Amino acid sequence: MAHETRYPRPHQPLLDALVTTALADHRPPHHTEWVEHGSNTLVALSDHAAVRIARQRQAGGEVLRSQRLVDALPDVPFHVPRSLAAPVEIDGHVAVATRRLHGSPQPTTRPDAGALREVLDAVHQIDAAALEPHLAPRRAFCGGEDWETTLRDRVVPLLPADVQDEAHRRIDTLAALDDAPRTVNHGDLGSTNVLWHGDRVGALLDWDLTAHEDPAEDIATVATSFGLWPAAGALADLGTVQRARGFAGTIPLQIVAFAVLQERSDHELARTVARAQRALRRSVP
Repeated sequence: MAHETRYPRPHQPLLDALVTTALADHRPPHHTEWVEHGSNTLVALSDHAAVRIARQRQAGGEVLRSQRLVDALPDVPFHVPRSLAAPVEIDGHVAVATRRLHGSPQPTTRPDAGALREVLDAVHQIDAAALEPHLAPRRAFCGGEDWETTLRDRVVPLLPADVQDEAHRRIDTLAALDDAPRTVNHGDLGSTNVLWHGDRVGALLDWDLTAHEDPAEDIATVATSFGLWPAAGALADLGTVQRARGFAGTIPLQIVAFAVLQERSDHELARTVARAQRALRRSVP
């Protein structure tokens, strides 16, 4: 196990059965490594395959939708986790066998803004119309079209009083952004979803939140996750980078919103609120 997230997961015998069934048409794995990847799924890695398993029964539909999106992606200059077999279901839990993608979670040296710009441009140039049936709603992570109400009415009251004004200020900034042309946005380009081959990006994982959205959202995630705000001008044009700062300011609040909307445990919610509190006391990027 890579690390303990305390997210819910099925019992191990069910997990083992899902892996075996999902890989029934492929050679059985010599060794399986369990990876606590994401709050909706966990992944079993064999030498040739990755099996994504919905942590909870209600997450199965989303796992299937996002996998259909991946399988519909056009050729791109990096690998994506396309299906190896049809999905399987046992006791209401869904599992999908995909190609295992190899690479390092870190580049050989330090993250290169130019290499990430190539990835961002490739994603944002994908034809949205071809993926329309499989896209997530924009800002689904924090409430979709009701994102602002969710943050103001359900997240801010959970925060200590001394940071609530700062939280509202950040929400105001995002809400006031000018409309921009939307593109296909990966939606979760954090460092855990980017695999490197040397100093180049070799693969992108976890397309669950891919939506038709302002590309500034992806810029915000990349700049924040890889510590690239000082070099953010190399990721996009000036206007997009400026809008990205508005998205970045609300990232801690969005994480709390996700925990609220998914009805996560009190312990998990408390952890996200504590992290948001610390972030709100730091300066805006």
